[in-house]
Amino acid sequence: MEEQNYWKRLSRKRFSRRAMLGTTATTALGGAAAFVVGCGGGDDDNGGPNGSNGPTRTTPSSPTPGGTITQGRLLSVLGIDPHIDLTGLDIDLLLYPYLYNWAPGREEAVFNNFAEALELPSPTEFIFTLRPGVKNSPIGPAADQELTSEDVKQSFIRRGTSITAPDKRFAFKIAGGAGAELLAPALITPDPYTFSFNMSEPFVPGVREMANPTWAMVSKVVMERYLYLSQDAFGAGPFMLDEFRGNERVVMTRNPNYFIKDRPYLDGITYIVITESSSLLSAFTTGQHDVNGAILTRDQYEEFRDDGDFSVATAPSLFYPVVHLKMRPPFDDIKVREAMDLAINREEMINNIQSGEGQFNGPIQWPQLKWALPQDELRDFYQYDTARAKTLLAEAGYPDGFNSRLKLPKISGASFIADTAVLLKDQLGQVGINIEIDEVELGAFIGSTLLPGNFDMAFFPNLPYDEPDRPLAFYHSKGVTGTGNWNSYSNPELDALIDAQAREFDEEKRIEIVQAAQRLILPEHGPQITLTGGFQYSARWNYVHFPFEIDGQLDPTVLVEDGAQYAVESGSAPFGAEIWTEKV
Repeated sequence: MEEQNYWKRLSRKRFSRRAMLGTTATTALGGAAAFVVGCGGGDDDNGGPNGSNGPTRTTPSSPTPGGTITQGRLLSVLGIDPHIDLTGLDIDLLLYPYLYNWAPGREEAVFNNFAEALELPSPTEFIFTLRPGVKNSPIGPAADQELTSEDVKQSFIRRGTSITAPDKRFAFKIAGGAGAELLAPALITPDPYTFSFNMSEPFVPGVREMANPTWAMVSKVVMERYLYLSQDAFGAGPFMLDEFRGNERVVMTRNPNYFIKDRPYLDGITYIVITESSSLLSAFTTGQHDVNGAILTRDQYEEFRDDGDFSVATAPSLFYPVVHLKMRPPFDDIKVREAMDLAINREEMINNIQSGEGQFNGPIQWPQLKWALPQDELRDFYQYDTARAKTLLAEAGYPDGFNSRLKLPKISGASFIADTAVLLKDQLGQVGINIEIDEVELGAFIGSTLLPGNFDMAFFPNLPYDEPDRPLAFYHSKGVTGTGNWNSYSNPELDALIDAQAREFDEEKRIEIVQAAQRLILPEHGPQITLTGGFQYSARWNYVHFPFEIDGQLDPTVLVEDGAQYAVESGSAPFGAEIWTEKV
């Protein structure tokens, strides 16, 4: 059966040494600011020093334990509660254990974390064997206590039922409905090292979902003591929290109880928050930061690439910007939505915002190679035609255009967000759609604008996804939360396709359904108007070593180490545990 083959492929090894691909660390906007993706082991070095603050380049034969690194961060960390907050997920990965990690390019679970193995007797039944001896750090209410299956159960309940949890659909599939009273009895803990559940129906994205950074394993004792963990952390990850000042710095030190006894290599990691991009970049180039946190342009990336004191990497950006439209006048009229699509010059957007390197996005962003629609199809569909746009607006009853307000998150250091909004304002204004830009503080934008659907138009670079179900869910009548669509949009035919792809185990058949769903979405011209996506660039001083990196100039589904493309085969520890520095 296809479902049995699918699950067997995903869990075919009890323990995999394949490294977790770094994109999981950018599943929140804060992760993009910290930009841990790409800070890898394949170096673009040109030799010795060039007069800057870096040391003479050497290449040790093995990692050196000890030392600390400082990484710049563009965004304030609004909170580090993994089940609730979204801007600190890259930090959560360092503080908490997870059942397992994920290699997106290979679409495989990586059992180098809390779970040793996953058994899948049927398409709906999951049985985890947990690793003995995974202990909490020596601080907090659960100090030195071993994590067990009961902690996993309570973490699932909290993650799946918290009011502000970003997506509860997987939990609903497990419980057969909404609410802790349904979820709790569905989670089985026959002994301290076995955790299982049987879903109410098959959900193919479920295996990927459990490796999402929001599914951290937190001690039951900690959750009983703390209603919220937004400024506190007591976990069993490679590091433990030493200081949290989300607008200034987050300091983490080595967890001496970490289950891999010679990990992490580093004694500590410090994130320094500087929300002004040029100042953040200056702190890196002058040696105050070891890892860059500013968003780099292509030109800046090339300057670092050509400098022997730095290592760089580039990858297709899984962040993809969209304009959300509320399905009420004027946007409930398809002619208005089509006019907006026709008024947007996507080639100009690529040239002005993405250094000429971008691609067109459909409902699924272009780096999701096998799921996304072909570029020639998208470019043929998204035509730029202001004359036709004006005609459609007149037919819709707006011969003189109309006024609207575009809400977007206010992030001073991420200029591409405001720059894109200004470009949209200019382009739409040319056909009479007059936009007032309304910048909203990030926390309020997420909690008071986007999640409750409190907008007519909202612009936001959607979080990165490497599984097709999540971006499609934005178009489902139940939305990504499983409780309702932000845009008040509903299409029963589309709902059926989105539900079907989530149940389809045959990959080729699933690709067909996913692409059919996108082709149904395109002529709707909403409720999200998709824009273009480009590349992201990273840099670090070359005495800092990450065990993996992505090179978007090659195959973005394959990692690169020491300049050679290879299938994801390095790294035996979860993210962060194998970072090391020569400056000890």
